[in-house]
Amino acid sequence: MANIVICSDEEDDVKVMISALRQEHQVVFCNTASIDYNENYLSTFDLIMDHRNSNEAKKGNPIKKSLDKGIPVIAGSPKYSGSASGTAVNSLGISKNFTYSSNDMYRILNNTDVISGSYQDDFSVYKTENGSSSVFCMYHGDSSTIKNMTPILVRNFFAGSSYRRLTVVCATFQKGDLNLDGEPFAADCAFLGFPFDVELTNEGMNILNDVIFWLLNKTYITAKVKDQDGSLLSSHEVYLHSRKNGDLIAKYKSDEHGEIVFRIRHKFDYYAVAFYSNGSVKNAIAIDTILA
Repeated sequence: MANIVICSDEEDDVKVMISALRQEHQVVFCNTASIDYNENYLSTFDLIMDHRNSNEAKKGNPIKKSLDKGIPVIAGSPKYSGSASGTAVNSLGISKNFTYSSNDMYRILNNTDVISGSYQDDFSVYKTENGSSSVFCMYHGDSSTIKNMTPILVRNFFAGSSYRRLTVVCATFQKGDLNLDGEPFAADCAFLGFPFDVELTNEGMNILNDVIFWLLNKTYITAKVKDQDGSLLSSHEVYLHSRKNGDLIAKYKSDEHGEIVFRIRHKFDYYAVAFYSNGSVKNAIAIDTILA
């Protein structure tokens, strides 16, 4: 069970989400206009969820400051069309511009090592079949190509428009990934492309629960990078991969003592590849199995 605070301008905007999460977690609501909406209070929680929040900048960015302290954050969809001031994702520092449109079909992006279910590319996350809802896509400049999953712009769109691009139901960011301002995230965090005031399907809840589990349940494993003679190697690259599909999960570099600390998800299997550069040649040694 996690101690979660959900921040929003209006409790009605997040009441459905609070009700759903209270089945497994301790959840409280924090009005962004109240005196409780401050860094000291928010940073006492295990997880902060931010949705339809127009007061983050006005109140001195308490969620962003809590994130910088290492408190994980899940940011939800925007409130005002074309307005950065009303968007919850400002608390993550991942977006500045929005346009508004609606649709209820989504595609999962950037969830390797996070989403445990086998979902199709498009599916409905809501109980209502015909209700409109926010959908987002992630751009890098004018391109729809995903590069290191560091977002430049997050926008939503109408499915039938000529601007259709990759849609995002959820985007996860690891500690150390760069935000829009080129600053590293101080903690793992996530963006959700669906609102908190509509009842989710089982698939939608599974995605949300997977993200919460990923943010709050990590195993830390210390490893040493050595050469053939057993000497420790500092400043050497090590790539962590998923054994399930070989996808790259994270890149590490050994410290001055030749050590690295893997952050891995419980009950997931991994392997690591350590690189040794010798002039223009880059050799690799694989650590075949890493189990949490």
